[in-house]
Amino acid sequence: MRHLRQEFDKLTFKEVIIYTLAVVAMMAGLTLLFIGLYIQPEGEIHGSVLTAFGSICVFVASLLGISFHYANELDNLKANIQERLDEITK
Repeated sequence: MRHLRQEFDKLTFKEVIIYTLAVVAMMAGLTLLFIGLYIQPEGEIHGSVLTAFGSICVFVASLLGISFHYANELDNLKANIQERLDEITK
């Protein structure tokens, strides 16, 4: 549990907003999907509900994907700089 808290403390305000928005959007999509099961006709999910859920999933994936992409790019840049510094110091 301590490790998770340390990782959470490293997040910037922007990352916290992005992850919170992603979780809220996904929960809204899942809620919409389950509510679609319980309204008339029961047990059948209308196509518009599935379309809305798909749109929400794409939105969440884009939020998380953009964040992870730039975090990965930053890690690659740091590794590249470290390699060059190691080459210079040899």
